[in-house]
Amino acid sequence: MSKPIAGVLLFGMWGLYLCYLFLGLSPWPSAILAWSAALLLGPRLDKAARRQCSILYGAGLLLLLFCWLNGVRFTAKELFLPNLDMVALFTAVSTLNLATSALSDNQQPNWRGWRGLASSLLGVSLLGAVINMSVLFVVGDRLAVNGTLDRRQVIILNRIYCAAAFWSPFFIAMAVALTYAPGMQFSRILPFGLLAAFGAMVITSWDVWRQGIADFEGYPLRLQTLRLPLLLCIAVLAGKGWWPTLTITGIIALMAPLVSLLLMPRQNVTVALKQQVTERFPAMGSQVVLFLGAGLLAAGIHGLTQIWSPQALFAHISHYGVIEAALVTLVILLIAYLGVHPIIMTSSLAPLLWHLHPDPSLLGMTFLFAWGLATGATPLSGANLALIACFRVRAWNMLVWNLSYAVKQWLWLIALYALYIWCYL
Repeated sequence: MSKPIAGVLLFGMWGLYLCYLFLGLSPWPSAILAWSAALLLGPRLDKAARRQCSILYGAGLLLLLFCWLNGVRFTAKELFLPNLDMVALFTAVSTLNLATSALSDNQQPNWRGWRGLASSLLGVSLLGAVINMSVLFVVGDRLAVNGTLDRRQVIILNRIYCAAAFWSPFFIAMAVALTYAPGMQFSRILPFGLLAAFGAMVITSWDVWRQGIADFEGYPLRLQTLRLPLLLCIAVLAGKGWWPTLTITGIIALMAPLVSLLLMPRQNVTVALKQQVTERFPAMGSQVVLFLGAGLLAAGIHGLTQIWSPQALFAHISHYGVIEAALVTLVILLIAYLGVHPIIMTSSLAPLLWHLHPDPSLLGMTFLFAWGLATGATPLSGANLALIACFRVRAWNMLVWNLSYAVKQWLWLIALYALYIWCYL
């Protein structure tokens, strides 16, 4: 009985979150319903998910206690509102399965081998650049067998989707870079961002080939399989034009269910919608519990940065060039392994670098590159937590599978910093 109740709570949370976005309602009613659903679903998670969530919440609470003992004080907003947008996003994109039965051509196999690899790389990169994290579910649900993905499919989804942050204007990373690197020129950094994404594709293709390419199943770029993501792309672009101040996450939270209702079969609509609320929404229990816990952990780590500042790392730097850009990227990457989101490190490091009078585009490119690398390589990023929760990927595997990628991609980014300086400075 608790699962249907949790499903209703998540449905209400989604509706109230939209009221917060579009009508100015307080976010607290939505947050209360989200945490209530988490309390109902948490004890009913499978053993592996409960263990992951226990570690996450335990680490978060210990950090919060440590920070509190050292004089850091937290507001209720800092503790309970982070990642509410992600929970609303997951609730919204879970409705995409309403449309997949009408659009999926499961009688036709996925593309295999190099053809499947190429179509997966292009599809995840181009679609992810617009529809953001929902591409993980659109593509992942298509490729999953018994709810799981193999290693090759996982590294394509997490690396290539996150690599779109190198260049896509629809990622929040771009807005953050523009904020903390005033004067950054998008036209300057775009070619280097595309080259960075291309490097991620080459490295990932090499890793897939080493694991075995002949039996690899990739996302097929057929008209039938593209109808849903392309319609979602159009809806998101239209929404962004209509509400330019809203994040892509918020726009998808509105548009994904609308697109799903438009494309879903017309037979047994009431039954399908009831199953969505009472069965499909509660099935997201691990995502809900995990992301709310990740918000607590992020609050604790943010408090830790108020006790310890990375300023000492940059105290002796008097110039911002290739080495400095590489160092900033590395610092953001390494601290992201502890669960610190790049947006926290960007906002912390930027004021420490402004006195160097760096080229704005080089500084902005550094933040974009660090964001795309850190979120793609570390297991505690939002995208990777989504894959861990939705497709039963072990966090340890996510860490190990991406270690060599992190090193290789970081070296490629350093080469691009040098190329930028050679071209413009």
